[in-house]
Amino acid sequence: MRKIALFTMLMSVFMSGGLKAQSFVSTETQKRNVVLEEYTGKHCSWCPEGQMTANAIARNNPGRVFLVNIHGGPFSPPTDPNLNTDDGTKMVEDYGITAYPAGFVNRTSFYEIAREQWSAYTMRQLQQTAECNIDGQVIIDPASRMATITVEIYYTADSKESFNYLTIAMLQDSIMGDQDGGSANPEQYVNGQYRHMHIMRDIITPTWGETVSPTTAGTLITKTYSNPIPQVIGDPYGVEVVLENLSFVAFVSESDDGVQTCPVLNVNELITVIDNDNNIAPVISKAYQKSTISCSEQNVLCTNIVNAGKQEITSLLIKVSMGNNEDEFLWEGNLQSYHEILIESDIDLSASDEVKVEILEVNGEEYHYVKTAKMITEEWQDVELNAEEETFTIEVVQDKYGNQIEWFALTAGYEVLASGGPYQMLSQPGTEMHQVELTVKGGDCFKFVITDAGGNGISGNNGDGYYRILNSKGDVIVDGSGDFGAEASHLLSINFEGTNVNETVENNVKVYPNPTRDEVMVQCDGMKMISVVTVSGQTVYEKNIDSDDHTLDMRNYNPGVYFINVTTEEGNFVMKVLRTN
Repeated sequence: MRKIALFTMLMSVFMSGGLKAQSFVSTETQKRNVVLEEYTGKHCSWCPEGQMTANAIARNNPGRVFLVNIHGGPFSPPTDPNLNTDDGTKMVEDYGITAYPAGFVNRTSFYEIAREQWSAYTMRQLQQTAECNIDGQVIIDPASRMATITVEIYYTADSKESFNYLTIAMLQDSIMGDQDGGSANPEQYVNGQYRHMHIMRDIITPTWGETVSPTTAGTLITKTYSNPIPQVIGDPYGVEVVLENLSFVAFVSESDDGVQTCPVLNVNELITVIDNDNNIAPVISKAYQKSTISCSEQNVLCTNIVNAGKQEITSLLIKVSMGNNEDEFLWEGNLQSYHEILIESDIDLSASDEVKVEILEVNGEEYHYVKTAKMITEEWQDVELNAEEETFTIEVVQDKYGNQIEWFALTAGYEVLASGGPYQMLSQPGTEMHQVELTVKGGDCFKFVITDAGGNGISGNNGDGYYRILNSKGDVIVDGSGDFGAEASHLLSINFEGTNVNETVENNVKVYPNPTRDEVMVQCDGMKMISVVTVSGQTVYEKNIDSDDHTLDMRNYNPGVYFINVTTEEGNFVMKVLRTN
């Protein structure tokens, strides 16, 4: 058994319950999360494809994208099951939506955008620095069906407006019913019925939000609501509201433009607990991989655990299983009642694409709770280079509609290394080339994504476009056809070992003991630089040295797999794998 004390996990506990001013929200500057509102209907045959697109966006950006499906309008008649709400109907009427599916990404557009554009809009928003953070909890009394909702907003920077708007939406999953074109989305089509997900059942605040102020840096705003949850929502053919299938999403919008409150400054899902009389009741609320951009089968599993009981939790024995691989570890700390922690642990995705997380013991006593989740492993292309650092050239040859084209080069942490588009629309069918240089280092893993808002790629009657990635010698690393539909992507692993390091140099690098839980010695003739990189691509240690040996203290790092990168005075680059326990 391993005893782990993860820095990120301890931070989560601290932010959830250890601060005097606030109980839930972080005070650190963060990137903006995304709420993707999809206006949909049971009689919209294209809507399941829209939901499949939205699901993929959320899955590719774990913990950062939140989906809200709103039923109303001509494609959503009040038949069984009736998924309409008064709030949804008002939103459809205020927008004047007639074409479905219609989407809004953080309400950054006045008019709805087509599903082919959702991915590009989302990637742009995820790179923005948020003016505020938002978090909170919902405690539901199952006897009275009363929800007590606490929301905290903390401003890390000044908003442009003196008044902002808070919206809290109640969502319900797993509503079974009819759906035109449902089989087009097999992940929600079950035995001839459609499993409707992320369905908006109510807005706790006014439809377009409640005003909040002040909106200046350092301000903490706390809002509390008591909201009864009906047994059934909808008339006629109402749908039963199953408490276990509810979630609550809260977001802050900047201003009111006369139709909607927009744009969204930040969004988050609130911790939701169904109250009970049990003293001990931990619940695994989420299990997901930290990043879907990875050039390794090693990844990081994020597990959110909520204390739904009345007694403080001080220890958890957790087992993680993938295929025939199993691992147990002990968490120790202080998890208050109705609060949440985030635990990060290493996983090997070569074993399976499904992970099972089990709570075996709580506070030393036997307990059992299980959560399963699907993981994503994309195939990557290994690129071997002759230098420690390489500059690539990204070529995008647009067709006439360059205004529909965008591309991004993303790190494992979803940071943008380079991007391009939208470009100018040409006056007639034809092409125009755009070039951007991108410099990467050894061990880098990045994903190239190109999108076309028109959904038909960049080649055809409007011009024979394409895209390519070339190295500094002019060799084509990626040769992309313009006939890619709405989106294409390539995952690239930059590997210098095969070309710049001969076997003698590689064998000269010694890393021991390996595995380790304490200090590790790195030995190599003529070392000039050493760095430690996580499997997700984060550099956690880097130092210039002039020595043949160097000691690394690994006691303060999470157990798992690390890459030890060594650069010698001859310019040789060697990567060694180190395991800690």
